[in-house]
Amino acid sequence: MYRVTYYLKSSSYRSRSYSSENGALKAIWKWLREKPEADHAICLFPECEPRTIDDWRELPFVEPKPKADFYSSTKWLRIRALALEKYGARCACCGATPADGVRMHVDHIKPRSIHPDLELELENLQVLCEACNLGKSNLSEKQWRD
Repeated sequence: MYRVTYYLKSSSYRSRSYSSENGALKAIWKWLREKPEADHAICLFPECEPRTIDDWRELPFVEPKPKADFYSSTKWLRIRALALEKYGARCACCGATPADGVRMHVDHIKPRSIHPDLELELENLQVLCEACNLGKSNLSEKQWRD
């Protein structure tokens, strides 16, 4: 068992056990990085002397890269524009247009969560108003367009 005691600048502390050394060190790294009130942590690991860690930079971890947002990607914006050009800015379900005061969405007929291989296929896209698209969610694979 890998035991860590976390100390705050206010002199209060708490202890926690971890099943692996890497898990304990990663938790310390995150805690020291994210908590301004953090002071230091003391590690009690099997067959090792107690170790005090005062700064997250002492540990060999790096900040995870944020995931790229699919809907902000150049590829998606390009295929979305093609879908609007090909199918028009009219809801394939109810016929509403921006002139009716609705927001238009380009919908995946077969949802990305189930068919990620079709996320950039023009034939898998249809134009829906916001209400129809949100009502559909990813439960239906109904193709409304002609």
